[in-house]
Amino acid sequence: MTSSPETVRAVVLNVEDAPVDPDTEELLDRGQGKVAGLVGLAKLAWRITAFARRPFAAPFALATPIIRGVVNTDSGPAVAVRHPGRMVSPKEWAAAQRQVGTSPRILVLIPPAGKDETVWDEGSQATGATYADRLAELLGWMPLHMHVSAGSKSVPAAVALSSRIQECVDALAAEPRIVLVGYAGGGLIARNALGVATAGPRPWTTYVSELIALGTTPYAVTSAPISGGVGKQLDEHLAGIAVVGADEAMLPPRPDVDYLLVTDKATSRPNRVGRLFGEMLWWRHKTPLRSRRVRDLFPTAERFTLSTAETPLSNHPAVHDALLRWLA
Repeated sequence: MTSSPETVRAVVLNVEDAPVDPDTEELLDRGQGKVAGLVGLAKLAWRITAFARRPFAAPFALATPIIRGVVNTDSGPAVAVRHPGRMVSPKEWAAAQRQVGTSPRILVLIPPAGKDETVWDEGSQATGATYADRLAELLGWMPLHMHVSAGSKSVPAAVALSSRIQECVDALAAEPRIVLVGYAGGGLIARNALGVATAGPRPWTTYVSELIALGTTPYAVTSAPISGGVGKQLDEHLAGIAVVGADEAMLPPRPDVDYLLVTDKATSRPNRVGRLFGEMLWWRHKTPLRSRRVRDLFPTAERFTLSTAETPLSNHPAVHDALLRWLA
């Protein structure tokens, strides 16, 4: 028996959370409030039915994904490990780490395709450091910066990302705790990487405790895009959704991973104008006479909203504070 994220109609695309009081202090507390309580019930339901749904224990070969249609990474995009400021091998990365304690804690940072670790420096004038630097200094986390080549599709990029993380885990002697932090499109790649089945005595996915997606689009459709370029990007932004493959949309969340979704407050609130034009324009991206359905890619996630008027989500003071509490 299989299950998939619940399908929701496009009319509720931009209603992601309960309205947020603009005067409320931006403090990200997990498990607080009505929305978080409902999410907790949803996560409990996913965990209760995990045995019937869970495909992750299947004896697939390394980097053979649950997502159908991708067998290996031979034709996939390059996903490289970077440290510090240059590409290194997983063994070189492991040798350069200063391990604190008996169990290493790995912070995997995935920027959007085509970006490198400098994307996390934006806004550092206000925060004084990046997430990786602060967590390494104060809590002993080991940053693992990933680079996905420009133009990469999310599914093959996820398979390649899974292979790189596995190689890094294999290069360490101890069993780690792993947290994934994805920014924008990097959050979607990280989500899909959790659906890649791995073999061997120490699959990296079994060590993941949280996936933190910052500014990642939570909704998607599987309609084939017709138009492209700047027009398609504008339509996606207005509609608040992205086009993904059918297998990618059907990928269920892992029941043993906590999903945390932080989005821009301006785009998370109901926007009648954006929703109206987004829905009107989005019909250009569907097959004629085909019913348009929208899926929530993070159905069990705890959701938070922040203002990005002064600092981006890639280096936001409230996210700094939240990470220090969540990952302590």
